[in-house]
Amino acid sequence: MKKLFPPGVAGIVLFAMLSHSCTHDSDTGPTTVRKWNVTLKAINEVPAVPNRNEEGDAIIELLSDNTLKYNIHIHNLSSTDALTNAHIHTGDAGTSGPVYIPFNPTFVGPGTTGVVTGLRQGQVDTLMNKPVYVNVHSNQVPGGLARAQLDKEVVFAMDVPLAGGNEVPPVTTTATGLAILRLTGDKVLYSKVTVNNLETNDTLTVSHIHPGATGTNGSPLIFLCNSVTDFGVLKISNPLDDASFDQLKNASMYVNAHSRKHGAGLIRGQIR
Repeated sequence: MKKLFPPGVAGIVLFAMLSHSCTHDSDTGPTTVRKWNVTLKAINEVPAVPNRNEEGDAIIELLSDNTLKYNIHIHNLSSTDALTNAHIHTGDAGTSGPVYIPFNPTFVGPGTTGVVTGLRQGQVDTLMNKPVYVNVHSNQVPGGLARAQLDKEVVFAMDVPLAGGNEVPPVTTTATGLAILRLTGDKVLYSKVTVNNLETNDTLTVSHIHPGATGTNGSPLIFLCNSVTDFGVLKISNPLDDASFDQLKNASMYVNAHSRKHGAGLIRGQIR
């Protein structure tokens, strides 16, 4: 049997139903568009921070109202240092880029939480689709103490010093160098090989990663620089094959740079 209400009561019931519906809608709030849970590391900085081993966690959540929530905590923070700032920067795994979204955080010891409101749609699109990273800065390392990519995971990172004495046999040279290596989970290698103080009568030629333990030589496996113009420039590889990817992460490997006068190898540095 259909339940009937007197006219006045029916109006009250209808108003209550509509009010409940409106209240429910307003309680839903913005939804999560994307959430990142990443590991911050000092070694991921470009270049890496020498003599620092801080790591940390960052949870970053983009909401449907163009709000960005963040929760950051750094482990092993040096007792003589203090965190000062945090941002999202544009840049791939091998690049240090400019600040893109400032957090302006208030740190409580090694951690901070906060919200950034009013993101522009262009900022949202960049967060979702472009190479970006989160970076935490400190008093002692204002350029960046620990960092993590948001677009892809860095699975191996190392800055390899290069010297002539590491070659087999050793090479006497004034040249020194540095190979910055960042390998991401999609098997792409970001590398930059820089050589300083090369003798004026010599010219750089190529640079490779070779398999081989300290004191041994191996054939080139991964090409980093194919000509003199590739030195000092970030190079981004095609995805490595599975065997090369696994070797770079786990095997005895070294980097060296070759020159016109030292075709077998000018300066070298051991990865492991």
